[in-house]
Amino acid sequence: MNKPAWLISLMPPLMSVVIIRTYLGAFDNASLFTENLSVSGLFNFVFIFMMLTLAAFAVIFFLPSVIFSISVPIRASSLPNYRDIKGRITLSALVAVPVTVFCFFGWAFMSDRYPEHKALIDRACLLAGIMSVFLINYLFLRKAVRTAQQYQPARIRIRTALTLYTGSPALLLLVIILFFIFGLPTIIGWIDQKVAGESITMMLKVSVLISGLGMLLLFPGAVYVNTEPAVRNSVWFMRFGAITVVLWPLLTGMYVPSFYVVLVDKTMAFAGISDWTARRFQIDNADIPASHFSSKEWHRAGTVGEKSFSVKGIMVYSLNNVKLLCPGSVREPYRNMLRFVPWDRSYDKEKAAELKKASARCQPFTQGRVIRLSE
Repeated sequence: MNKPAWLISLMPPLMSVVIIRTYLGAFDNASLFTENLSVSGLFNFVFIFMMLTLAAFAVIFFLPSVIFSISVPIRASSLPNYRDIKGRITLSALVAVPVTVFCFFGWAFMSDRYPEHKALIDRACLLAGIMSVFLINYLFLRKAVRTAQQYQPARIRIRTALTLYTGSPALLLLVIILFFIFGLPTIIGWIDQKVAGESITMMLKVSVLISGLGMLLLFPGAVYVNTEPAVRNSVWFMRFGAITVVLWPLLTGMYVPSFYVVLVDKTMAFAGISDWTARRFQIDNADIPASHFSSKEWHRAGTVGEKSFSVKGIMVYSLNNVKLLCPGSVREPYRNMLRFVPWDRSYDKEKAAELKKASARCQPFTQGRVIRLSE
């Protein structure tokens, strides 16, 4: 077996171990993952669902980039300076994203401060966002358009101007709208808005964060557009895809700490390993004494003959015969751990510590020994 194939074969178990250990570590039960090490097929199972979850994330985040890669005017390819035009359209897109993001947050801030003028603010900010895209596109392309029109007939000059001055920014608006529909609300949904607050400082932090991510997510499409078709062979696509898959989670996770934990959470839920619905479970008293569930949050109830008892809890982890049962009180700390506050690492540490404290009463099961009761 050659070295690349050997390294690729190691990815499923290694990535699965990382995912499982990260998830269980959040509940201060990281050692439980060793109970599944002997069952190699389970790691392939987890890896498959991790890749499917990552693919779903990629569709959400990279859809604007894909649209941008096909939005550059094809008719302009016959122009002598088409390569320069592509570069300028790319720059205009990278600049237009943060400008429109700041317009959006400016609209949100002004609407909240001056609700009596909401209708006027809505129209003004919408017009400012649209006009800024057209203006940025014009400023970046005017020199290149003049160069392209030097040796064109009058009729062709008008067509070139219309294509690059109206068609191009219209398609850029489509790309930005897709980012606002998919990427922006996803990131904002991960922010703990109660803790972050609505101060102008926090609005600026969020604006800078969203702008940077928007430019980052548009970058693969920009690279594709500005790479010559002769270079884009199968080897180039493999390298480009591998670099994107590696750098995207790495760079996104640096500024959005929730990215990794949400990815792990969605993978566990998608694979059916975690079930965050509170249910009732039956436990044999001979296996685990009822005294381990003396807290009221377990809602313990005895059964016939007192040989077993039932508790109400959340099966946060169930893979093969290894299970982790937690009381319902871990739900809120866990949901808080999935959120973040921009550039506030102390928040992440605080919420992780709160979850570990709430998980102190979680009960691990390594040989099954817990039966879910029907509702």
